[in-house]
Amino acid sequence: MTATPRDERILSFFASLIQDTAYVLRKLLKSPGFAIVVIGSLALGIGASVAVFSVIRAVLLDPYPYKDADRMVHVELTQKDSAQQNLLSVTATEYPDLLRLPSVDDVFLMDNRMQALHGNTMPVSVVAGFYSPNLFTYLGVPPLLGREFTQADVAGGNANPVAVLSYLFWKKRYGGRLDILGKTIQLDQATYTVIGVASPRFTWGDSDVYIPATFKADPHYYLTPFLKLKRGAAFAAVAAELQPLVNSYAKLDPNNYPQNAKVAIKTLNEEVMKGFKSPLLTLFAAVLLLLLIGCANVSILMLARATNRQHEFAVRASVGATRARIIRQLLTEAVILSLVGAGAGVSIAYKCVDLLAATLPQNSFPHEAAIHVSGTVLLFAIGTALLTGLLFGSSPAWQFSRPDVSALMQSSSTKLAGNVRGRNFHRMLIAGQVIFTMVMLAGSGAAVRAFLTLYHTPMGFDPDHLFYINTGEPREASPNWQHFQVMQESIRQAAESTPGVISASISDNWVPPFQGYFTKISFSGNPTLTNPQASLALISFNMFSTLRIPLLSGRFYTQAETARGAHVALVNRAFVKQFARGGDVIGRSVRSPGLKLDIPDAASVANPDGWLQIIGVVDDARNNGLDMPVQPAVYLPDTFILGPHASLVIRARSDTKGTMRDVEAKLHRLNSQLVIEEEHDFKWLLETQAWGRERFLASLFGLFASLALTLSAAGIYSVVSYTVSQRTRELGVRMALGAQRIGVVRLVLESSLETVSLGAIAGLILSFLAGKFLATSPHANVRDPAMLLAAAGVLLLVSAIACLYPVWRAASINPMEAIRTD
Repeated sequence: MTATPRDERILSFFASLIQDTAYVLRKLLKSPGFAIVVIGSLALGIGASVAVFSVIRAVLLDPYPYKDADRMVHVELTQKDSAQQNLLSVTATEYPDLLRLPSVDDVFLMDNRMQALHGNTMPVSVVAGFYSPNLFTYLGVPPLLGREFTQADVAGGNANPVAVLSYLFWKKRYGGRLDILGKTIQLDQATYTVIGVASPRFTWGDSDVYIPATFKADPHYYLTPFLKLKRGAAFAAVAAELQPLVNSYAKLDPNNYPQNAKVAIKTLNEEVMKGFKSPLLTLFAAVLLLLLIGCANVSILMLARATNRQHEFAVRASVGATRARIIRQLLTEAVILSLVGAGAGVSIAYKCVDLLAATLPQNSFPHEAAIHVSGTVLLFAIGTALLTGLLFGSSPAWQFSRPDVSALMQSSSTKLAGNVRGRNFHRMLIAGQVIFTMVMLAGSGAAVRAFLTLYHTPMGFDPDHLFYINTGEPREASPNWQHFQVMQESIRQAAESTPGVISASISDNWVPPFQGYFTKISFSGNPTLTNPQASLALISFNMFSTLRIPLLSGRFYTQAETARGAHVALVNRAFVKQFARGGDVIGRSVRSPGLKLDIPDAASVANPDGWLQIIGVVDDARNNGLDMPVQPAVYLPDTFILGPHASLVIRARSDTKGTMRDVEAKLHRLNSQLVIEEEHDFKWLLETQAWGRERFLASLFGLFASLALTLSAAGIYSVVSYTVSQRTRELGVRMALGAQRIGVVRLVLESSLETVSLGAIAGLILSFLAGKFLATSPHANVRDPAMLLAAAGVLLLVSAIACLYPVWRAASINPMEAIRTD
């Protein structure tokens, strides 16, 4: 079969492409320094962008494995005069009301509880999730092993209690045993048959065990509902349908539902990410800037390399090489470099993605997210490589593909290299690098300063050598207040008597700097207050000495008062300032209907919503995070509401980790059925939850800004070195005619630093204009003049350092040798 002209053209194209590729590889092997710098610049930019894009794809674009996840929503209740936002909770009798809403397709209920898993060893704490039987139908994710539960599996009648294990719990507790199906597990006093293992990405509610349940019609047993909307249902319409229901619930049950609350519909990611989406996108924009800086760096090197090859191009053109062929060869070189750089960048990204995922702030992203370098991300990397190759290769290819053969054959490349057009293009690239680097430095400076501001925020208590242990004992069939009071005090005394412990106290619902139970109050000292609210903290008599919070006036309640659940309370400075206008509150009384809640498996002291006499005022300690003002607080004995769980707050003398282990061992000796549900030191708590997000963003932004600064310095060094080498003869002539070395140094520095200064000024203006977008958190002020000037100073200093060696070389030119240079 004879080849057609079209086939011959295709074969000729591929033959020449192979020839160009082989030629490019030979040239690069002869210039390993050039290849290493170019590939390294691209690898840093592409690797960082691929790693961050992998995180963004996983947590923003495709975080959930659930069917119709875009129709699944949270229902949030907000109040006009409060920044607090609560998820809607309903009773089992209110559940059908939600199913009848016109815009709602399906609803399931959830109740997560800590329970004790019993076996051959000491009890282990697990998160037991009790769900309405339609859970798996609603979420649409089949189990990895076995089957899902249905309405027929609800305990009662002829059905035996069954459970589905989470994938992580199955792997951790049972080693991934395939014979787990049909085995039984015991949680608290109930035995369940394992019928399935959930898929790896099915982590709803972070439950360890999923159990089907029909919830009792208890008016004080509240459950969290999750709604799936009908296709096309607008959030505004759903909120309008829910609002009358919420209003009626608030009238019937004012203790559980905030008054005048507005319904807000939130997507799954809106509720989980809580403001982390915007910082992530800002971070991605930062790595794209880093990639652009790397591309500018490569363009500078490619232009310099192409300039030195002008005679080669002239010779090739004189023997018949077309402009298209020269362009193709230069673009082939650029694409090869970019693909190799992309390969190195993807290798870097594979190493960095796991590190990024491990350092993401806790609870700031969906745990269902599968963070890895996926096929989509690899396509992004290949596309980025091809695009960058064409971008940084097109300029030199176009500029040098039509050489002036006669001029180049009659003169040196050195003379033509110094033309105005070439110098201006180099300056433009350097200015662009400097602008982008200035923006990166401004964003990084603001992120670091926001983290340091939060880190150094006074907390009102001493977190050093402080840790907490949450414990639980098997649930009582009939909760008994006296039993719980004796149990908790024996646990506290056992912990406090452990060697190495200074003090041990109990806080059932408040671990600073986080919020306690925020609810309505009444204050006898100012009965005309409109809708006053405060944080209620149930704590033992010695909590303030454990936390080292000073007493401002009055006295603390005693151990004896705690033991009998005395109606006494302390308030903080913020309470006095807001509700008593700085007056004396000692002897006044406060009460809250929130103390009357009927909590399952718990017991309350007699008349829990009665008036509490204020006997003391303590200094403010953070109870609403580190970034919000301290809320008015009421502290009362932890014995008001007691249950099977006790939260110990313990101060160690020195070795926090060792003391924690000693306390746990002593508690197990005290009661072999006691479960350690959670234990952490306060340093971990603060690092992961108080300032974890700000530290993560500051670290990454700072890293990327440092890389951008390094690349810019390398670009400035390359341009100045290249300029000096191309102007060697000119500088030699100047010195031969009497120019002083200091004058030559000034000449080289002025031309370089002038470009850097103009770029820095433009970067400052751009940073100021884009300040709102660059801010990674509400605490990050990109428009801070001192911070911007400091960033500009760092940029100018690094630029000057990058110029030192080329400037020194310019000052060392021998005039006679320079004049003979051709």
